[in-house]
Amino acid sequence: MDVLIRFGFTIDEINLLMDTNRFIEEVPDSDVQELIHLLEEIGCNDSQIKNIFLCNPFYLSRNIKEVKDLIHKLEEIGCSYLYLLFDTNPYLLNMDVEELDKLYNRKIHEGLSKEEVIDYINYNILF
Repeated sequence: MDVLIRFGFTIDEINLLMDTNRFIEEVPDSDVQELIHLLEEIGCNDSQIKNIFLCNPFYLSRNIKEVKDLIHKLEEIGCSYLYLLFDTNPYLLNMDVEELDKLYNRKIHEGLSKEEVIDYINYNILF
């Protein structure tokens, strides 16, 4: 968890993360660094990243490829400002592409337009 210390997390915050998500202990620092980098690539600042980790410690044990696929899918369907979306709804990062596809298709089937589904996702109506 050296990466988290260097990122500015306190020992108490790291303990809280580890108490909530026991799998964090098994995650290599290189993976934690990559998960941070993915958030930085979409525009998250340090404060937003810290908020995402503290609100959703399970993000830290997510598969990197699955997170990349989720980000790509959100961008593909037209979601913008992902840094704000994840900051205000960090639990969205627990979804996988299949869940997002099901949600998207269900909302389209219910009669929402593509833009309305994007608004539905962007305005955090998911959770």
